[in-house]
Amino acid sequence: MDHTNRKLNIPYKTAFVVNPTSGAGHAGKTWPQIAAVLDQSGQQYKVYFTHSSGDGKTLAAKAVKEGAELVVAVGGDGTLFEVVNGINPDQTVFAVIPLGTGNGFRRSCALPGHWQAALLGLGSWQPRRIDLGMINGTYFLNVAGIGFDAAVAEMASEKYKIIKGYTAYVVAFFDELTHFDHFNTRIKCDQWEIDQPDTLLVLVANGSYYGGGFTIAPQAEIDDGQLDLIIIRKLNNPETTLLAFQAMVGKHLDHSAVITTKIDRFTVEADHQVPMHIDGEVIGKLPVEIGIKPGALQIIAPPKTYSDC
Repeated sequence: MDHTNRKLNIPYKTAFVVNPTSGAGHAGKTWPQIAAVLDQSGQQYKVYFTHSSGDGKTLAAKAVKEGAELVVAVGGDGTLFEVVNGINPDQTVFAVIPLGTGNGFRRSCALPGHWQAALLGLGSWQPRRIDLGMINGTYFLNVAGIGFDAAVAEMASEKYKIIKGYTAYVVAFFDELTHFDHFNTRIKCDQWEIDQPDTLLVLVANGSYYGGGFTIAPQAEIDDGQLDLIIIRKLNNPETTLLAFQAMVGKHLDHSAVITTKIDRFTVEADHQVPMHIDGEVIGKLPVEIGIKPGALQIIAPPKTYSDC
């Protein structure tokens, strides 16, 4: 779709928080093109560039303090996670230009994949309310994971950081298959308690997609007031690999090793420390309290029926 001849008019005092390193540097290379569209349209805006982990939260808070009514995160899911934790959702509108490696949230929120369409949508889409997940008081937009997938993310960012893009995660996946220490987990809510031995991972999904191509929680919706809890038990290596391929197309929930339910508040404990990621950022430790804030965030995004994947 050609967006080049459309004019942009964003009806908010707008700030962009840009992570130049997102998508193996794709965000930094694309930003001058975004700025050119903004400048040619006469759009007033401020821009803040991150330099290290955590900057997104700090800069988003600074943008709000300096008068921003709309804060736009430019980068991947980790950047979005930081920015949404720097704003006050009750007072600030949020938006996304997805320029990361996986961009799972943009699919969960039906955002277009091309930056031009996402940018021009800021002037034409109406804000809609979506839910925010919470882990020990920290917001998350999309998916949090405890166990194997967090270990893969950690290995990709440390051991295989010289490998660009999604390939690092694929390599880390097969490496981690031979190293990951399965764990016993206890999940508790007001109505029930699960003790699950030999757990591979626990996933908490507000959105349906993560890690680029994975439809990890096909029944999840970002505005239904609930989280999708998915527990996957230990499998042998070939079975784990096959299940990962099934998850790419959302066909894994019927597997005998998978337990899933809808829930709005619960706690997770484990018999030893395992890594945890929140929207792709490896952060935090167990035990954790997890919940949902229904309709807590206003996001400029297409209607739910929109599709431009």
